[in-house]
Amino acid sequence: MGPGRRAHGARSRPRAGGVVAAVALVLTSAVACAGPDESFVERDGDRFVAGGEPYRFVGVNLYDAAASDVYSCNPAGRLTDVELAATFEQLREKGAGVVRFWAFQSYTEGGRDFSGVDRVLRAAEDAGLRVMPVLEDGPGDCSTGEEDVPLDQVESDSWYTEGYREPLGTARLSFRDYAALVAERYADEPVVAAWTLVNEAETPRRTSEDRSVLVSFAQDVGAVVHEAAPHHLVTLGTQGNGAPGGSGTDLREVYELPEMDFVEVHDWAFYGDDESAMPGGEAGRPPSVDDARCRRTDAPVGCAFAIAAELGKPLVVGEVGITAQDERGRERRARLLADKGRAALDAGASGYLLWHWSREDTDGYDIGPGDPALDVLGELARTAEEASDPSS
Repeated sequence: MGPGRRAHGARSRPRAGGVVAAVALVLTSAVACAGPDESFVERDGDRFVAGGEPYRFVGVNLYDAAASDVYSCNPAGRLTDVELAATFEQLREKGAGVVRFWAFQSYTEGGRDFSGVDRVLRAAEDAGLRVMPVLEDGPGDCSTGEEDVPLDQVESDSWYTEGYREPLGTARLSFRDYAALVAERYADEPVVAAWTLVNEAETPRRTSEDRSVLVSFAQDVGAVVHEAAPHHLVTLGTQGNGAPGGSGTDLREVYELPEMDFVEVHDWAFYGDDESAMPGGEAGRPPSVDDARCRRTDAPVGCAFAIAAELGKPLVVGEVGITAQDERGRERRARLLADKGRAALDAGASGYLLWHWSREDTDGYDIGPGDPALDVLGELARTAEEASDPSS
């Protein structure tokens, strides 16, 4: 795919039945190596804690984890219950701790059949993992709207202001009502680490006060989810790397909201640089929050780290992807991901998620069994542990 707004560094997503997908499987660091217990993940200032102990994680994407007879975004790669359990166990051996996955209306028949989501939670719990469900997709993949139409192109870019209160396409419920329904269903599940409202929420639309419309959207739906699931953390799901509506000063306004518990950013070459450990920074470090670039609405991802620190909130790199077409490319990718992961964790990231685990190579960005990128996770887990240990 050539350069373009949906390309995100020329990545593509596998097609199935005219729909495309993205789910994330997260791996925690050794800080949380004991796996989930009966305690919920909480925010303590600029960090996560679970059971009173620091909680940091690294991870990978696995987009179709909730696939079932109800819906699968990529039927060719769909995992059976046995395969899903085995995959979680294997990834757990690499240090896994949390699964971030798509839990859209398409996967639940409009909130009437949660069997696909249920199986992810149970498999994660059995493997000693937690989950981070995502409720909608900004690019419009694997959802109920028109194929390949991102949310900011729905009805003249009105979805983030009015459209989310009405059913999208073939959806049975409005996004707002669905968010309340699914959050309430799992409100008493400690295995749920946090909710992401929209993957890659972005829009150039602004209010008459020149604020991104994502601010009021995040405030409203964040409050809905918090009311339905008061023990769970909530984030919007922005890229924070120059993407419109949720970068730089817009990112600050979104995540200073009390309804937002942590900052989410993505690291893709389309808005950054594969070779840079910290796009927008120097020597692998974020720029100063006073850097002129950080006062723009198209600020690089490095500014998000500086802004999150100033806000005193945790930051999670929800996606980082680098293409690799052969063995040499995969070795290069592993090296670059290690550099990026170390830089992010050293800069205070509470979570770091690679794009994306798959047993079959679909677009060059997948990380499968035996990929050297998986070995990077152990190193990053140790980095996260050392950064969290006050005695180190």
